[in-house]
Amino acid sequence: MSQFPPRAFIRMAAELDAADPQNAASGCDACESPDGLRFLSLRDVLDRLTISRSLLYELIKDPVQPFPAPVHIGRRSVWVENEVVSYMRAVLITARR
Repeated sequence: MSQFPPRAFIRMAAELDAADPQNAASGCDACESPDGLRFLSLRDVLDRLTISRSLLYELIKDPVQPFPAPVHIGRRSVWVENEVVSYMRAVLITARR
């Protein structure tokens, strides 16, 4: 797979959505509102969760309640903010039961 710079990746995704309107309605929560999307870097995710990097990658592999896997844009790994917030809410609800 070739690696795209972020601008080319975003432009390509916008062209695909414009060409296929049903692609946007595929059921992906993060894809439903492209205006509200925000990517978080590894440092941002670690700051929000206040955990170490090694624990984050252990949580991604957790079979019971896995942390959302990163999205790869070129050589960068980023997380979708909405997915991170949803995970944090799920952990809070589980802990409060």
